[in-house]
Amino acid sequence: MTETTTEPVKRQRRSALRGASGAVAVCVVLLFLVVLSSQIFFQLQGYPGFGWGAVAAHALAAAIAVLLQVVADRRRGGVSALASLAVVLDAVGTLWLFWWS
Repeated sequence: MTETTTEPVKRQRRSALRGASGAVAVCVVLLFLVVLSSQIFFQLQGYPGFGWGAVAAHALAAAIAVLLQVVADRRRGGVSALASLAVVLDAVGTLWLFWWS
């Protein structure tokens, strides 16, 4: 009988910042879906809604957030941290421009 030794598998450690920015990216995508569905609903009811420009801007913000989160998940170190912070800044900018100002 042959003995085989296996080395323990090293698990990649995920940072809390990457996890939080992933949750923020999901929220930006969900916000886009809510804005899109409400725009369609209001158009069908004969009301102006948010406007298709706002829908396009939310779609762009969601795409940017997802792309930055992919960069944060695939890279390590400072690049990952900067991409994670950029996801949060993208969400804050979207909320500031379209909801708070």
